[in-house]
Amino acid sequence: MPKRPSRIHRGLVGERALVGAAYLADAQLRREYASEIAPRTVAALEWIFASAALPAPRRVLDLGAGTGAASQAVRARWPSAEIVAVDKVPGPGILRADVTRALRPPGATGRFDLIVAAHLLNELALDMDGRARLVQGWCRELLEEQGTCVLVEPALRETSRGLLSVRDRLIAAGLFVLAPCLWQGPCPALARERDFCHMSVAAIAQGRSRVDFSYLILRKQGTPNADNSVFRVVSDPMKDKGRLRFHVCGPVGRLLVMRLDRDRSPGNQLLDEIERGAVVSIQGATVQPDGLRCGRDSVITTIVF
Repeated sequence: MPKRPSRIHRGLVGERALVGAAYLADAQLRREYASEIAPRTVAALEWIFASAALPAPRRVLDLGAGTGAASQAVRARWPSAEIVAVDKVPGPGILRADVTRALRPPGATGRFDLIVAAHLLNELALDMDGRARLVQGWCRELLEEQGTCVLVEPALRETSRGLLSVRDRLIAAGLFVLAPCLWQGPCPALARERDFCHMSVAAIAQGRSRVDFSYLILRKQGTPNADNSVFRVVSDPMKDKGRLRFHVCGPVGRLLVMRLDRDRSPGNQLLDEIERGAVVSIQGATVQPDGLRCGRDSVITTIVF
């Protein structure tokens, strides 16, 4: 018989009855959170910090710090950073603050080079407009001009699409999305109810071989990508019936890319190693009604920003 999910898993991932509650005040739930949710947060942030090659921050604000997972990931990468961590249920090294009551939490003076809000927005009793206004306020009032704001949410369809809705509102308000998006227009994943966007990374957390999450990296300003041939891979590879398929997203929208096995060539062989999250240039593909078809003459290269 399968093991019954823990209370914290049921409350945050299953029926989500704990969302919005001060569940960390319960000692058992706090232990379950520290052993089940926190390691996944660490794995997600470790990947985000490394993949985005963020500059070393001097000061970091950890909003909705929980049991301290985000601060742990920050210390592991930037040991000398000053961290101010806040949560409505305080803990060791974590100040008490309700982020919905004031933009500046008590004790969070000055501005910060990095603001992290991991698994926070979806637990607030705010609609998408309210969440977007809150993030916009953080960036306006608390973030340094060249600073970075990182948002991480669970990779459920509901929470991922919620983050994408917030994304569109933040772009309309003038913020710049550094990643995972390659353009600053309306998110194409919102065009169909079944689509959403998340990242997967290999990690040993709760016996899992991978951790899934949705995220945004925001800045006050930036330079949009103008190359319509550049895409981010937003699905796992799908190999079947003599073909390879995967979804990509870029300035021309969300597309299905396909290559038949018989069309494998030195120019497109990189597709055999493609993984979710990779940024690639696709040259010489044929536009089909359902997406892009890569032939023997197509050239695929990896892009590093």
